[in-house]
Amino acid sequence: MIQTEVKALGSNEHQVHVTVAQGEYDRIYAAQMNKLVAQAKLPGFRPGKTPTHVIKKQFGAKLHEDTVSELIQSHYVAAIESSGLNPAVQPMLDIPATQPSEGFEFTMKVTTMPEVKLNDLSELAFDETTVNVEESDIDQVIERLMKSQVKFEAEAERVSENGDQLHIDFVGSIDGEEFDGGKGEDVPLVLGEGRFIPGFEEQLIGKKAGDDVTVEVSFPENYQAAHLAGKDASFATNVKSVGKPVTAENEDDLAKMVGFDDGAALRADAQNRLTEEAEQASFSTTRDAALDALIAANDMELPETLVQQDMQETTKRVLQNMKQQGVEVPDEMLKDEGFNKEIRSRSERGLKLSLLLQQVRALSDLNVEDAELDAEIDRQSQQYPEEQRDQFKTWIKSQQEQVASMKDGLLERKCVQYIVDQAKTGAVSKPLSEWQGEQEQ
Repeated sequence: MIQTEVKALGSNEHQVHVTVAQGEYDRIYAAQMNKLVAQAKLPGFRPGKTPTHVIKKQFGAKLHEDTVSELIQSHYVAAIESSGLNPAVQPMLDIPATQPSEGFEFTMKVTTMPEVKLNDLSELAFDETTVNVEESDIDQVIERLMKSQVKFEAEAERVSENGDQLHIDFVGSIDGEEFDGGKGEDVPLVLGEGRFIPGFEEQLIGKKAGDDVTVEVSFPENYQAAHLAGKDASFATNVKSVGKPVTAENEDDLAKMVGFDDGAALRADAQNRLTEEAEQASFSTTRDAALDALIAANDMELPETLVQQDMQETTKRVLQNMKQQGVEVPDEMLKDEGFNKEIRSRSERGLKLSLLLQQVRALSDLNVEDAELDAEIDRQSQQYPEEQRDQFKTWIKSQQEQVASMKDGLLERKCVQYIVDQAKTGAVSKPLSEWQGEQEQ
C-alpha cells in the first residue's frame, strides 16, 4: 500500500520518501466523492443525485486536497514506523508540487535522537557530600525566632517609638479631595517596617493613643497607581492605640509563643526540620556532582532542531513562572544574549541527562514499586495536620501528573544512588550553615 525510502542527510537527520499506490489514492478519492455527492446542493439537481462529472468539475481542486489530506493522515504514522526511525521532534512534511502519473508521493524530514553508548560508570569520579546538622545550626534557628516572634502590648500613655505597633484610622486627600484607596480603619502599622508611603511612618513617631495627626507625604514618581504617582497628599490620621514590642525572655517562653510545650520540644522540632533539610542538601549536592560527571564522561551531539524546540518550551516555562511570581517580563529580555545563552545551557543539559539516565535505568533495571510511592506520599503528608493527612493522600493519588512527577523524582534518586555506588567517590562533609551560605552566594 505504501513504500518508504530512507536517505541519511547528516547526523541524526533523515529524509523519508513515501510512495502511496494509485489504488489507495483512488479508494480515498472515491470516498471523498461520495461525501460530496451526498452533501452537494447544486441548482437543477436533487440532493444526493448530482452526477459525479458535475461534482468533479465544480469541486475538483477540493476533492484532490481532501484526498491528499486523508492519505497523509492515514499513512503518516505507518510511514514513520516503516522507516524504522524514532523521531525526536515532529517530522517536517513536504508535498512535491509535481506528482507522478501513477500514485502519490510525499517526503518527511525526520530528526532522530542521538544514539548514546554509556561509558563505564566505574570510571566516574566525584565527591559524595554529607551535610550535617550542628548545635550551632539549631541555635541560629532559635535566635531568628527570638527576633521575629514579637507580641505587642498596648499602653494607654505610651509615646510611640520605632518598632512599636500602632492601630490607626486614616483618610487621604489630594488638593482637598478624597481619593479611592486612601481610607483605612483600625489598620495595624509597625513603625520602621516601611510598609507605607515614604515619610508616613516617621510622622507618627512620638504620638500617643487618641492623637490626631495630619500626615503630609508625596507619592513616589513610580508609584503603582498611575493617577497618584508624584502627587502630594494629606492623610487625616487618628492613632487608636500604641503597643510596645514584647519578645521572649528565654527559650521556654519562646516555645509557648510558637505553640510548643517548652524549649526542649522547640529544639527537637528544629532538629527534625533541619535534619530533613540537611538530607535533601546532601542528596542535591551529590546529585549535581554525579550528573555533572556523567555528562562530562559521555560526549554527544544534540540535533539543533531538538535543542531549539526544547529552548522554546523552557522559555515558556520560565516566563510562566515569572508571571506567577508577579515579575514583569520586559520584551527585550527575550532578545538578551545572556538570557538565551542560559536557556540553551538548561535545554542542552536537560536533554543530555534525559538520554543518559535512560541508559542508566536500562543498565540497572530500576523501577519504582507501589510501596515506595505510597511511602513517599505518606512522607509528604506529614507536613499537614494529622486530621488532614488522609484527605491529602486521597487527593494526591487522584492527580495523575503529580503522581507521575513523584515517580520521576523517586526514580531519579535511585539512578543517582546507582551512579554513586558504581563510581569512585570522595567523601566531603560540611555543616548545614556552610551549605546554606553557599546557596545564598
